[in-house]
Amino acid sequence: MNKITSISNLNRTFVEDLFLKTKLIKKSKIIQLGGFEGKTICLLFFEKSTRTKFSFELAAKRLGFNVLDFSEEISSMGKGESLEDTLNTFVAMGVNGFVVRHPEDKISLKIAKLLPDNVFFINAGDGNHAHPTQALLDVFTIQENFQKIDQLEVAILGDSKHSRVIPSFIELLKLFNCNNLKFFGPPELLNQEHAPAFNGIKADAFSKTDVLFVLRIQKERFQGFENINMKTFIEEFQINTSVLKASNFSGLLMHPGPLNINHEITEEVAASSSSLVLNQVSNGVFLRTALLQLIA
Repeated sequence: MNKITSISNLNRTFVEDLFLKTKLIKKSKIIQLGGFEGKTICLLFFEKSTRTKFSFELAAKRLGFNVLDFSEEISSMGKGESLEDTLNTFVAMGVNGFVVRHPEDKISLKIAKLLPDNVFFINAGDGNHAHPTQALLDVFTIQENFQKIDQLEVAILGDSKHSRVIPSFIELLKLFNCNNLKFFGPPELLNQEHAPAFNGIKADAFSKTDVLFVLRIQKERFQGFENINMKTFIEEFQINTSVLKASNFSGLLMHPGPLNINHEITEEVAASSSSLVLNQVSNGVFLRTALLQLIA
């Protein structure tokens, strides 16, 4: 298994092995692990990224990889070269693997078919389709804090319709038999299959919630028919201390980032003792390091 386009590529045994390796890397506190000197990885990001891109870069460098940081603006793609030709060019140069983010839905499936069997590939997010490594680090973080996952209640609030994180997150939770999910948000930001769905936050809404997973509104993926009033969204769905108190929330809060502070969440809540946001970020480096060790 050296090409990961979505969670569906993975079985539970692989994920459990990955989580164990992640835990050991984190516990070791060794910065330079090495083992992949002489190998080259190419990061092809066609969309903006902070957490995903730089955690992969850190992970690769800690393992000893040569890292190529692709920029579409200064590449021959600006002269009309196709993605396929670009990939073939890098393979001809001796690149051993790729991490790719792209705005097109399911393009990761095409990339995986294009690349030779001995070249590894990780989907770092493609359109609304999937973001497998974000889901992996999120569920690892949940397991790290709760030990077992299957009996948890997870509430997902915000723009789950346009999120590539959520399909991967849900699929991975279900792989661990966690099916007690609730969705909160305006109808325009929820898919029909997201059930049970709540178009408001009532008293005791989160009284039994173990994990509150908050999402930003992804306006860059709107298709033109969404009519979201930001002021109304903030009034009805913003996660702040008053809402958490009124809804009797005593669990842990997560956000895959980037955070739009004072929109879907306040700075006070994001920085509170119940927030795992920065734990998610640091675990992203450890998990992506472990993943590269397993598949490269």
